[in-house]
Amino acid sequence: MSPDQLLAHLKRLTSTLTPRQIASLAGVFVAVVGVVAGSAYWVNAPSYVLLYSDLDAESAAAVTARLKGQEVPYVLEEGGRAIRVPAERVDELRLELASQGLPTTGRIGFEIFDRTAFGTTEFLEHVNYRRGLEGELARTIGTIAEVASARVHIALARDSLFTAHAEEAKASVVLKLRSSKPLSAATVNGIAGLVAASVESLRPEAVVVVDTFGRPLTQGGAEAEEATGASVERQQRVERDLAARVVALLEPVVGPGHVRVNVSAKLDIESQEETEERWDPTTVVRSRQASSEGPAAAGAGGIAGARANAPPAASTAPAETAAPMLAAAPPGGRTTETTNYEISKVTRHTIVPQGRLSRLSVAVILDDERTTASDESGRTQVSSKPRSPEDLERVQRLVAAAVGLDPARGDQLTVENIAFGDQSVVEQPPAGPLWRELPRQVAPYAPQILRIAAVAGIALLALVVILRPMMRAVVAAPALQAAAAVEAPGQTPRTVAEMEDAIEAELDAALPESVEARRLPVLSRRIARRAEEQPEDLARLVRSWLTEEER
Repeated sequence: MSPDQLLAHLKRLTSTLTPRQIASLAGVFVAVVGVVAGSAYWVNAPSYVLLYSDLDAESAAAVTARLKGQEVPYVLEEGGRAIRVPAERVDELRLELASQGLPTTGRIGFEIFDRTAFGTTEFLEHVNYRRGLEGELARTIGTIAEVASARVHIALARDSLFTAHAEEAKASVVLKLRSSKPLSAATVNGIAGLVAASVESLRPEAVVVVDTFGRPLTQGGAEAEEATGASVERQQRVERDLAARVVALLEPVVGPGHVRVNVSAKLDIESQEETEERWDPTTVVRSRQASSEGPAAAGAGGIAGARANAPPAASTAPAETAAPMLAAAPPGGRTTETTNYEISKVTRHTIVPQGRLSRLSVAVILDDERTTASDESGRTQVSSKPRSPEDLERVQRLVAAAVGLDPARGDQLTVENIAFGDQSVVEQPPAGPLWRELPRQVAPYAPQILRIAAVAGIALLALVVILRPMMRAVVAAPALQAAAAVEAPGQTPRTVAEMEDAIEAELDAALPESVEARRLPVLSRRIARRAEEQPEDLARLVRSWLTEEER
């Protein structure tokens, strides 16, 4: 159809309509077009997902400026602390912003030295170094899962010629936690150790860690460790490890879910140091020395002169003869003997560390032996019986060996057989067909599908409920007006019965060739009406026709 023909057809259609009908039709058309266009825009509108959350003002401003530069639509929430972007670009934007160092924590790191400036003084160099070190430590601490952000302040050590004027290095850390629950002692000690290892001459005891609520997280000495619950955490960890070890040992024997283990460990939170010295009363000869002296012989003398003063000639007698000669000294001589004794000594230094296991109590509950059997009808029946004392004894030996039970330390082990609650065997259903797995696969795309279905439903509802009745009324209006124009002026419209009578009259007066063409509908209508009015006469007529056919 050409545009001219379409325009002429529209003119003929509008010429048969009243202004009110034309306005109603135009309003309905505009409403339907608006609903369809709005639904299409709603379907095509991007779905925003979270890009970053819990940002400070500086980081949020930097990220939004980069998104504006790339012409990426975004939505700000939570007072500008959260940014949402279209779902199809969230992964790409995260990688791209991360490559550009965004979002930043607002703390500058060692990149402060990337731009060198001439004329920088030594004091300014020290300040920049401290700023860079603080920023790098804050970034590193911020990577911990429980920490949202961190600020680090460092007071570097100051050397002096006088010892009294020297100052040690100190540091303070402020943590913004992701939850209101305080950090564990191990995490706090790790943060303090990290800062101390990154700053020269800084001891971990000189690092103070607090959170944004003002709660101190670090305290010094053994009392702090006890106050922060380090010993309790170690005790709980020991109990969990021992219980898991026993369960892993017994489950392959008694079956999964048929054993319960409870371990109670007592740790000694005090450290001990002892020094012991022991002396052995048994003596041992270490050395012995003896000497003898005798008087000079009477009348002994010699020839005066040099020969008498000369030393005696070397004796060629064996050494063994010296002792008998000494023993045979003349009376009046002196004999001296010295004997040295040694006493053995044992020194023992014993150190008992903190957290030593001082007592252990283990309780094990075993379920009855359960057997599964199928009856004649195919139903599964579960029967149980108590375990024998021999089995309990074997289990007790296994558990004692697994946990390292020491009766001399006062450890206790209890193994009992107590029937658990009724545990029927639940058969796992077989894997369902593909149509059952389809909803789970389609679930990620459910919002888009619902949007499209909603738009299609609105369009169909507008077409069936609004547009179609209006078009039907508009099309039927010219026919009714034409029929009314045929009627004489001032004459009331005819009823359906009057119109049928007129058609029948025309049928009786019509020519044979026209009768043949219009007879069937009128006769059918006449027979139907006669059957409603006089059903007995019609039945009698049909019966007579059947009787004639049989003859």
